[in-house]
Amino acid sequence: MAKPLLEVKDLKVYYPVKVKGGGLFKTEKKFVKAVDGVSFTVDAGETFGLVGESGCGKSTTGKAIVKLLTPTAGTISFEGRDLFDLPKQLTDEYKKKIQIIFQDPYSSLDPRFTVERIIGEPLLVHGMTNGVERRSRVLKLMEDVGIRSEFLRRYPHEFSGGQRQRIGVARALALNPSLIVCDEPVSALDVSIQAQILNLMQELQAKYNLTYIFISHNLSVVKHICDRIAVMYLGNIVELAGKNELFGGPMHPYTKALMAAIPVPDPEVKTLSVPLEGDVPSPLNPPPGCCFHTRCKLAREECREVKPPLRDMGGGHLAACHLL
Repeated sequence: MAKPLLEVKDLKVYYPVKVKGGGLFKTEKKFVKAVDGVSFTVDAGETFGLVGESGCGKSTTGKAIVKLLTPTAGTISFEGRDLFDLPKQLTDEYKKKIQIIFQDPYSSLDPRFTVERIIGEPLLVHGMTNGVERRSRVLKLMEDVGIRSEFLRRYPHEFSGGQRQRIGVARALALNPSLIVCDEPVSALDVSIQAQILNLMQELQAKYNLTYIFISHNLSVVKHICDRIAVMYLGNIVELAGKNELFGGPMHPYTKALMAAIPVPDPEVKTLSVPLEGDVPSPLNPPPGCCFHTRCKLAREECREVKPPLRDMGGGHLAACHLL
């Protein structure tokens, strides 16, 4: 059996903060548990989805994978090697293999740079000093993502949102990566443009044999593009399954509530409502036991005291719930 391209094991990312202590001027150090023990694998060539509400830790997980932040604990292994324990001579090589597409296609592009410089910057940083070769590579990437060659010297403000995201995709492709982390790449775009970008990403995946980690809060988008999906809540994965299994038979109460919230474009169709009560607890002081028990109508005493493990319920469908 082939080894996974990426393996995340017991990943934790905590942010230290100072909060008021017992006295008027006293403070104490606590930690925001943005990601609290996440484990999953990603196979070569697949699209793995991370979904959940804002603040669930999905973007933090993605940034840890591309080494934009350092984990508090746990390991991230790519091609069998721990990304945070690489020899210095291999660090640059592995940086080429893992790239990211950011959420906001405007703020992620330097407004002072032309398209040629934006896409060509990674090539220059990693040693392609020949200007003719670099421009040739940039033009090929622009063609791949659907940007015309005469726009080579234009600046980001001269493009639409969809065109800017195409430039971001081209930049991510510049170094021939194996894995691309897509951090909500279509959430800032109009619905019609979202479809164009998603179709483009699927075409590029087939053409370049890419592997995606697709982060989103939009379940409809995730269902369209992903092969397997992990549902996150308060820094934990509560359910993980293939998209057909997840949408066909969600097991965790939180996943069921998310599915029930998907709008159906037909006023005659009545959807099953599973309303969520209360607010998401603070990651500064997460509840004991199951992280979801404060909003779950079915919670019992065990849920309030013991954290449920992520167990295989059959056929690779994983869920973390004492009720199952």
